[in-house]
Amino acid sequence: MKSISIDPQTCTNCGTCMEICPLSLIIPGSEGMPFMPDEVGAYCTKCGNCEAFCPEGAITPQFKTTHPIISEDDVHAITPGQMGVYMRQRRSIRNYKDRMADRETIEEILDIVRYSPSAMNNQPVHWLIIHDPDEVRKLTRLSIEWMRKIHDSEQMHPLKPVVPSLIEAYEAGKDPICRGAPHVAIAHAAEANPMAFTDSIIALSWFELVAPAFDLGTCWAGFLKMAASEHEPLIKELDLPEGHVVQYAMMFGYPKYKVQNIPGREPARISWK
Repeated sequence: MKSISIDPQTCTNCGTCMEICPLSLIIPGSEGMPFMPDEVGAYCTKCGNCEAFCPEGAITPQFKTTHPIISEDDVHAITPGQMGVYMRQRRSIRNYKDRMADRETIEEILDIVRYSPSAMNNQPVHWLIIHDPDEVRKLTRLSIEWMRKIHDSEQMHPLKPVVPSLIEAYEAGKDPICRGAPHVAIAHAAEANPMAFTDSIIALSWFELVAPAFDLGTCWAGFLKMAASEHEPLIKELDLPEGHVVQYAMMFGYPKYKVQNIPGREPARISWK
């Protein structure tokens, strides 16, 4: 199984690809030019490291993949200071404008997010985007329905002490589940994959960090995630592929208020050895 091809006219035998391959599948050939034996191609994780780090652009993948379209104008260095301000301004947004994000914008965000790291480059995360605000409200209603069952049950549940106030807020016309957000992103993956939850959290973290560049805000939807893991009517409503489960969910939309300042945080807790 051939995973990559190396152009002998372009390759300078610098050895970068051999050193950078996580599984050491690229080895020197008879004349020193690197190659990946066909018999080990099946073990290639298709991570793209060899292609990414090749200084001559001599490596071409032989498997199906989709490259991004990047403008020359978008290629420039980000200073540590700029990155620090951008990341520190991240806030959990719980107040949203009555305005929808178009599908093209969301797809552009997810095209960036697909580059988030995953175990062995397995890329297990699938996305269900609840784009229709009425469908988001339905998820809220079903989550509250689940909370009512918790409230009425004699069995102990970790949310039992807080569900009365959440139900009361819902009955007062508020949305304590999705906070009035117009959209929800649900990361789902195969339940049998032991790394799917971690990979999904990483992907959603990327989603959260990319969103403000598109003027969108996000908030982790923990109550919705819990309801979607336990409440059968909500599970049926989501209609995920067989064997898939909700790994986590994130509400998003255009923030009603703009971040004006960066608040304080506890100092970093660091140990050195």
